Amino acid sequence: MSIQTRRHLALHRAEGLKKTNTPTPCAPELAVASSRRQPDGRPRRDRHDARDVIPNQVHFVYVLPKNTPDFSFEFSHFLSIYAAWHYWRPHTIYLHTNVPATGDEVARARNGTAGKWNKHIFSKLFDVQINTVTVPTHAGNGKELKNMEHRSDFVRVKAVHDLGGVYIDWDVHALRDIAPLREAGFKAVAGRQRGGEVNSGTFLSVRGGRMVALWMRQMHTAYTGAWTAHSNAVLTRVAQRLVAAPAPAREMLIMERDAFAPGSWVAHDTDALFAVHNTTVSNLQRADAAAVAGGPATARPVLPAYEEAFAARWDTPELFEDWERDWSATYLLHAFTPVRWSHEVDGFTHITPRYVLARQSNFARAVYPVARLMHERGLIEVEDSHTGR
Repeated sequence: MSIQTRRHLALHRAEGLKKTNTPTPCAPELAVASSRRQPDGRPRRDRHDARDVIPNQVHFVYVLPKNTPDFSFEFSHFLSIYAAWHYWRPHTIYLHTNVPATGDEVARARNGTAGKWNKHIFSKLFDVQINTVTVPTHAGNGKELKNMEHRSDFVRVKAVHDLGGVYIDWDVHALRDIAPLREAGFKAVAGRQRGGEVNSGTFLSVRGGRMVALWMRQMHTAYTGAWTAHSNAVLTRVAQRLVAAPAPAREMLIMERDAFAPGSWVAHDTDALFAVHNTTVSNLQRADAAAVAGGPATARPVLPAYEEAFAARWDTPELFEDWERDWSATYLLHAFTPVRWSHEVDGFTHITPRYVLARQSNFARAVYPVARLMHERGLIEVEDSHTGR
């Protein structure tokens, strides 16, 4: 008997894990209206609530290379922005880019010409605020910014400096609300990554905060062309000094690695995150069997929800796979993908709805609650491709 089967049998006798097949009564058209409320139904706080020391607004950056006609958003990008919207209910989601809001690139994304995921990201669901920026080509020290990633680094820091809020890379996935961090009274928050440096893929700051102001100035002189000399290295140096700022300044909070970047770019970390464990029964087994049996073409599988009780990990450890990671200490999962380094991971090629909804990897189990909700609301289909084309 598989662990998943034992877990299902124990649902009715153990407090360890609760499973329900009852869909959340929220049609796609109601998703927009629900943006006015917190995920638990509470009204969203006003933009000027004094508790919002760090504004509840999110920043994404996408720089289109020259002569590129379309955004190339994939399912993983849609999953990232949807999770931030779902858990945080931000006042504004900014997309800082080098094309105008009225440009053909945006129009093609909105009308679906550029693919399903582009259309969803630019839909009224998120009401993304497009902020057209001039992307720098050189650092202040005169050195050319040859990589698009480096140009994005400079754009993101200036955006958060000018507006305040939360910046996240497109491969960062919210796993829960970060209001406790935004409202903790610190003017900036960031987290460590593998090796001890502070990761620049996600950070929070008040508008014009001391951390982003120092970083924005020093990154221009620190730029050498090295991958993180101007980003992680400068951020780490500045952030660590600001932790010691005299009270009551509370300039900087640095979170432990598990909070924002529990994985990394090295092979064994990407394997642990993305590898597919085929010895574990797919969460889609029942839906796949129904499809093979020739169920109604319009039938939509109802996928189970998994709610883990507080003491489940130590009271009923037999209900959990031996490869399964506990994400309780993680607010944001920076999912460094192996594709970028041409590293092959067992059973993994791309982040797709099927890959996530099957729940056979640590990444899939981390983001499954959001993907299940997207599926339930008709935003994704099991067989959608990673490109949405």
